[in-house]
Amino acid sequence: MNRATWRLLVAALLLLALTVPEAGALAGPLEHRTSAADPSVVKAGPKRYVAVATGPRVRRLVSRNGVQWRPIGPALSVRPAWARPGSTIWAADLVHLRGRWLLYFAAPVAGMGATSRCIGVAASSSSTGRFRPVSRRPLVCPPAAHAPRAEDRIVDRRRSRPTYPTIGAIDPSVFVDHGRVSLLYKTDGKPSSIRLLRLRGNGLHARGRSRALLSTGGVLENPVMVRRGRWIYLFMSAGDYSRCSYSTVWRRSRRITRWRKRSQHTLLARRSTGLCGPGGADVVVDRRAVRLYFHGWTCAGTRPCGETFHNDTRRPGAVRALYAARLRFGGRGVHVGSFVRPHGEHTRKHRAGKRHHRKHHARHHRKHHARHHARHHARHHAQRKHHHKRRHHHRHHRHHRR
Repeated sequence: MNRATWRLLVAALLLLALTVPEAGALAGPLEHRTSAADPSVVKAGPKRYVAVATGPRVRRLVSRNGVQWRPIGPALSVRPAWARPGSTIWAADLVHLRGRWLLYFAAPVAGMGATSRCIGVAASSSSTGRFRPVSRRPLVCPPAAHAPRAEDRIVDRRRSRPTYPTIGAIDPSVFVDHGRVSLLYKTDGKPSSIRLLRLRGNGLHARGRSRALLSTGGVLENPVMVRRGRWIYLFMSAGDYSRCSYSTVWRRSRRITRWRKRSQHTLLARRSTGLCGPGGADVVVDRRAVRLYFHGWTCAGTRPCGETFHNDTRRPGAVRALYAARLRFGGRGVHVGSFVRPHGEHTRKHRAGKRHHRKHHARHHRKHHARHHARHHARHHAQRKHHHKRRHHHRHHRHHRR
């Protein structure tokens, strides 16, 4: 092997070490029997986690530990009057504000295309209760939609129509920072943009107009913000959600409106995780850890779909399964510390650990017993030898006296 080839090999190994998470082997999905596309997860109590996801009336799952999940009834008791019937409701966000639970959702709307959606709000007294829309009009919706006039029409100051061509607003996500409530969302179309809308304290109504934070000729979506110290982190999904190349990226800034010149980094991708399309992420901040919940395509039970997968083929059995990872924040930003393992996988590892412990204990016991027996035998042999010498000495002494 010549020097140039050796250098290339070393560089490839270093790149692999940088892209593979510290956790080692990647765990499987936490839930794959029920689709959990674009999950929003909250810790609603000491032993209650609730997740909402894309579905006809917003799919919902519950958990006691954030690892084992089971589906319950849909979140929305009724779709809003302005929504077009039939299509699913996309990428909802569940939050708790001023003593009640709010559900932000992107419902289908007529007038702009088959996939057009606008953002509405529903409320409930419980995270697992029945959510009802709070208004007869959308919170965010372009002027071209066949719907009542929205509070935010995606129109910048000194303009009469949206800055970017859009067929709707999707991916709502609420960010509360120092008591100020903001709504993040994506304009659906190309180029796409991430926008910020200030909300009133109750989270139900807009406070002024929205403004664009980022725009791209490709696709950036599913915005989620979280503050860690002086930094605000913005997590997004990049690419085509129906392909394995879909990924999770992040930026950070000290100001909520300064993102255009901030560098973008990849957090989860096919190459570094082995998963198909890891995206649609949400962040749950707990006292002990920060978890990132996200979806990924599985095609054969818990197995990730192959690299050439494209959901336009509507492959039978393809599901966007629920995964989770623990995040670590530091001076250089954020990275995956470890992946949350499914309960069954954890149990198997626990049992294997117990077997290993028993074997280790038995081996240690045998070594200790053998060592103790050898010491006892040596001591006994030394005592017999000493006793024999004393007897010989006494006999010799008696014979000498005679």
